Amino acid sequence: MKGILCAGLLAMMAVAPAYADDVKVTKAWTRATAPGQDSASVQLTITSKNDATLVGAASGSAQSGELHSMVVEDGVMKMRAIESLPLPANTPVTLGADGNHLMLIGLKTPLKAGRKLPFAIKVKFSNGRTSFVRALAQIKPLETTGMAEPMNTQPAAQPPAQPQAEAQQHEHHHQ
Repeated sequence: MKGILCAGLLAMMAVAPAYADDVKVTKAWTRATAPGQDSASVQLTITSKNDATLVGAASGSAQSGELHSMVVEDGVMKMRAIESLPLPANTPVTLGADGNHLMLIGLKTPLKAGRKLPFAIKVKFSNGRTSFVRALAQIKPLETTGMAEPMNTQPAAQPPAQPQAEAQQHEHHHQ
């Protein structure tokens, strides 16, 4: 079913959307993917001239697109698919800053830094009409600094100083 929905959304993207000027996508970006990674989060800002609802997303570079939200359950951060996200008139809505984001699943090829990722969002307006808005996400380099470090807001304790005598007892034996 998702394949049919995605195919339908991609087919509709090929037709110039009648109301695309009512919705603007800005600051869209994602990260390059690591080897074997098959999904990517896209962060962006959406501004609609009228009250609307974000109801879908797709990219020809992925098998499917979903809207996700981050929630804390029992002290653990978890990602959840959501059906829609309100877009109040003339109010920029940023996906990424508060945990909401667009998730592309089943990437067909790795995302390479410096390139652009085409995608589309599906927006439904209060009068019932829908619009497909095409955009490009800048692919930023994959950041590895600090990824293996646990998140900790407490300052790190200083390691105990090694006594000078103990440091001098360590010898290297070479043959």
